[in-house]
Amino acid sequence: MIGVRDIGIEPLTASAAADFGAAVLPDPARPTSTGPWWACCEGCVGLGDGQQWLGFVQAGAAPPEVTEMEREPGTELVIPVAGEIVQIVAHGLRDAAGVDRPDGRTARAFVLRPGQALMINPGVWHAAAFGLSASAAYFYIARRRKAEDSEGRGGWVALAEGQVLHPGPGRMEAGQRMGDRE
Repeated sequence: MIGVRDIGIEPLTASAAADFGAAVLPDPARPTSTGPWWACCEGCVGLGDGQQWLGFVQAGAAPPEVTEMEREPGTELVIPVAGEIVQIVAHGLRDAAGVDRPDGRTARAFVLRPGQALMINPGVWHAAAFGLSASAAYFYIARRRKAEDSEGRGGWVALAEGQVLHPGPGRMEAGQRMGDRE
């Protein structure tokens, strides 16, 4: 019979976790890419066979002015971990020059709470998420790539026809607060 064993609780470090897996310790102070309201640590750790990776984003609060989006060649899973986030998604259209661009007329803005996640289909345009009412943070899982590989234009593509999105509570029902379930 195995007896009771007391074990000490310790901080997560790369060396402590090495025999069991990998510690994911993103440093938002040293992002690999940044935008007007976000700082991203891309490729914090490879998953499975190395085809996917985990990224971490520190997102600012307050609705930003959205003028560009990116899209992934595979699915992307967005998982809030600190605070509620708003994730904007849109379908695309081909402009007069034959360039695929996000179409702001199809855009939707969803509130995600910690404990929820959004799986974004391949090819769906999306902005970096932002904190609903305060700074927030989220992880994402996507196919391994570098931002400059996406669309060959640094990853971020201007919305079609010079569109600009100002996210707000437009689709809320009377008495419903931001983030309430339907």
